[in-house]
Formats: sequence, structure tokens, C-alpha cells
Amino acid sequence: MFVLINMLFIDKYGARVTEWHAIVSGTYALCTIGALWILKHLTHKISHPGRWVACIAILMLGAAVGLQYAIDPMSIQVDRWSAIHNFLHGMLQGEYPYGQQTHLGGYGSPLPVWQILHLPFYAIGNVGLSIIVVLGLLIYTLYRTRGGASALMATVMLIISPALWYEIAVRSDLITNIMLVTIIVEWLVYHRIKLSERIVWIAILAGLLLSTRLVVVIPLAVLYGYEFLKMGWKRQVLFMGICLVTFALTILPFIFWEGSTLFFFEYNPFVLQTRQGSSLALTIWLTLAICLTLYLKGQENSRTIATGGLLTALVVIAFVGKMWTDNAWNELYTSTFDITYLSLGLPFYVIEAMSVKR
Repeated sequence: MFVLINMLFIDKYGARVTEWHAIVSGTYALCTIGALWILKHLTHKISHPGRWVACIAILMLGAAVGLQYAIDPMSIQVDRWSAIHNFLHGMLQGEYPYGQQTHLGGYGSPLPVWQILHLPFYAIGNVGLSIIVVLGLLIYTLYRTRGGASALMATVMLIISPALWYEIAVRSDLITNIMLVTIIVEWLVYHRIKLSERIVWIAILAGLLLSTRLVVVIPLAVLYGYEFLKMGWKRQVLFMGICLVTFALTILPFIFWEGSTLFFFEYNPFVLQTRQGSSLALTIWLTLAICLTLYLKGQENSRTIATGGLLTALVVIAFVGKMWTDNAWNELYTSTFDITYLSLGLPFYVIEAMSVKR
């Protein structure tokens, strides 16, 4: 899945610069499969892998910063960065933030918690730096939770991912959001925190994550889904109640400010985050998610691949549904379909692949 998603990125966006994009994509696949096989068998034999992780990560993050500042953000035809920048600029100017347009004339879809978390990056003039900071935190987390050998493989995989470099170049925050959740889930697993033991705090955490992007709560749902289903109904209601109240409290200030724009505006964040799919697509995906949760029964060794698979399935099912209803089978490489959503699963495919002997 890691290779396929990156191949798709190369093939779609490479077609804009060369007619040899299919050959480039195929060559990338062969080279990457070979590199991953070598890494899988040799990484654990490297002495002092932590030093290699630190050196490679520093070089990678430095290159990422340089790439961002080498590109004029106003020339980018992706407006996720300005959806955050203009939101915060309007809010600090006393203007209702969800009415602020991006540099391409669109509107922001991230919910309040995610917007507010970008205030430090807004203060230094580049909200796109969040992806670089979170990427560094992800590598550090994997080093602490999985060990130096695994973190080394993960770092190399991240470096050879065109999808990730695309997100960095266009200052997109989509993969940043899912990487942050990946970090949270990794620490929860590392410290063996059970839902039954920390139900209130995990419910609050889930509510805060819902107030970033709705889709990013999926990794937490996979982690605790089976345990949640085994709970009594009272504890289930308690969890859902705390989660929804927390989420509502993050939205409340913007409701009091100008609720009509938040809920009845044609391009409000709830509409923008759910317009990619349909009721049927969501029903199919939920059925798949519940069946998978019951089948896996909370098995730790299947969690990461299940999370990545469900995130990818959510996008694929929505795309196929739109192709079916609009008879748009040949439009995957057009602007109708935003394949960057497929990058949501990448961190989990990296973690699945990096499980090497230590």
C-alpha cells in the first residue's frame, strides 16, 4: 500500500511534467520494493541506529524547511495552508474566521482545535512548518516506542515517499493531522493505557481530535473499538457523552460569535469535510469497520494495518461511489478527485513495514 499510494502520486502529478510518468512510477516501485527488502533484513544489524536516525532526520527536516521557503506559497494551487493562515488572520482581526476565503477563493474545513494549534506557526509567518515539527516528533516517538532499528527504517521510508514530499512542498496540513494522531496512539499503546481505566480522559481526547478533522478519530476508534463494544451501555453512554460535550465546547465560541455562518453557510467546515462521500458509501465503510473490529478482537499485531486499511478504504469507497454516480471512471487524474486523501494511511503503512528484529 505504501508503494501503490506513492506510485499513484508520481503517475498523476508526474503526468504534468513528463510523458514518461508511467515509466518513472514503475521504476520507483521496483527500486522502493528492493530498498524496503534490504532495509527489512539489514537495519537491525546496524550498530548505533539511533545516531543514524538523528543524522538522517536532521538532514530531512532541514531539506523540508528549505523546500517550503523555496516555493512562493501564493503560487501553490493547494489552499490548505491559507485555509489556516487566513482563518487565524481573520480571527485575530476580529473578523468571523469561518467566513475567510483562502488564497484560491475557497473556505477552510479544519475545525477549531486544529486551527488554534497553528497559532505558534502563524506567529512566525508559516503555518506549513507544522508538518515539519510533527514529522520530527513522529520520528522521535517511533524511536522511543519501537527502538532505533525500526525508527531508522521508518525515517528512510518517509524520505522516499513522494506523497509526503508533495504535502511538505504545498504546505498541506492533511498528513500533519494524521501524523499527530499516530503519535498519540503510539504513546497510548506504549504505556498500555486501557479505555476502561482512563475512560474520561480518552473521551476528552477523542472530542478534541474530532475538533481537528472528523476522519482522524479513526485510529483512536480502531485502538479502542473492541474494548468499547464490550463495555456496558452505561459506560458507552458516558464515553460518548463526554466526547460530544468536549467537541461541542470547542465549537461553542464560534456558535455564539456567528452561528448562522458556521451551520447554514454553504461551505461550512462540516459540509466541506463530508462532501467527498455519500450516505451509501459511509454505510458500507461503517459496516466494514465494525466487522473488522469484531474480527480482530483488539489484536495488537493487526492494529496498524487495520487502521491504515480503513483510512484508505474510506477514501477509495468514496471515490468509487462518485465515479459510479457521475460516470467518471476516467477522471481519477483530474481535479475532481483529490488523491492526497490517500496519504492518510501512509504513517500506519510505514509503522507496519518497519517492524524489524531488534
